[in-house]
Amino acid sequence: MLLPVRQLAIVALALPVQAFADSNAEVPGVTGDRIVFAQSSCFSGVCRTTGLQYGAGIDAAFHERNLRGGIDGRILALVSRDDAYDADTAAANAVGFAADNGVFAVIGGLGTPTALRMAPILRSAHVPFIGVLSGTNLLRDRDRFPNVVNLRTGYAEETRKLVTYMHDRLGARRFGIIYQDDAFGRSVLAGYRDALMALDLPILAKASYSWHSHSVYGSLFVLEKAELDVVMLASTTTNAGDAIDMARSFGHDYVFGLLSVVNLGQLRERLGHRLGPALVARVMPDAGDGSLSLVQQFRSALAAYRAAVPEAAARTADATSLEGYILGRFVIDVLQRMPGAPNREDFLRTALAAEPAVIDGWEISFDASSNTGSDYVRIIEFAGEHPVKAVSQ
Repeated sequence: MLLPVRQLAIVALALPVQAFADSNAEVPGVTGDRIVFAQSSCFSGVCRTTGLQYGAGIDAAFHERNLRGGIDGRILALVSRDDAYDADTAAANAVGFAADNGVFAVIGGLGTPTALRMAPILRSAHVPFIGVLSGTNLLRDRDRFPNVVNLRTGYAEETRKLVTYMHDRLGARRFGIIYQDDAFGRSVLAGYRDALMALDLPILAKASYSWHSHSVYGSLFVLEKAELDVVMLASTTTNAGDAIDMARSFGHDYVFGLLSVVNLGQLRERLGHRLGPALVARVMPDAGDGSLSLVQQFRSALAAYRAAVPEAAARTADATSLEGYILGRFVIDVLQRMPGAPNREDFLRTALAAEPAVIDGWEISFDASSNTGSDYVRIIEFAGEHPVKAVSQ
């Protein structure tokens, strides 16, 4: 009987990855009956919800394909390990994946600090690293990281389009930022500075905070005297909510700029009408748009996966699980387009080929110098609890 993918992953948490592979296999992670992918992500702590949702989307895509016999009779398995958004733990997971013969590729990571520790380890071991939920430019250098394939728009492009919208359409001229003091926050800060320099504008005020503390509250006091129009938040969902909540309680009507990493549903549930004025960038299709064939297929696949795997019952159809589903479908598309039996070199070559992958109308394409498959940004404007505009850029 064919096991659902997440059941395979749960077993894998207690066993070495090698338990899923034939020790005599010529290609790591590929046997006569399965292809094993690995994932290091945040399944506990501050990013737990995002990690579980992202993983569920991948699993839903794999489960959907496995019900049809997998890829040439090989089912797709996902080995998931928790790194709790800790860079050292993620690095240790990457070392384990690289050393073991039981992993074909690593997919579905979460977070800039963790990904930046994993990528060089996996590069040295010639292990593909696909679909990190991060927009840092540091992973968007194809010469430096030929093993990395990014499916989402980078933070620099998100930030540029948010700044341009605020400047051109809202008339904003006084810009500040609160950023998480880690690789993620500093990456956004650099892109924010570049976007404003292109408009001959400075960052008038900036403040940083440690993501695992509540010091984001103090950051607001640093900005108060600058009389800002805009505050960009390079932060996780919880800290973004804390900052906006406190600003509104102090009577500030800043336009907050939020990147795609925040969970918009959680923010709206917590803040209600106090969310706006705000602009939120999205880099994937609207998971709530049932008219899209991709969304229809995603919802069907997620429902089937949830029905088959009881512990997945709490997973919902949102932006993060849709992004995971797109990643899973992309991996499947690449495997289907590969010439001959699966191997890592052909997998990367096919993934980064000029021929686009089209997944129910959603296109992922790469040019010869890039390892990023999309520059799509959709901006949602809030004037209160409800969006007043949703525009693609």
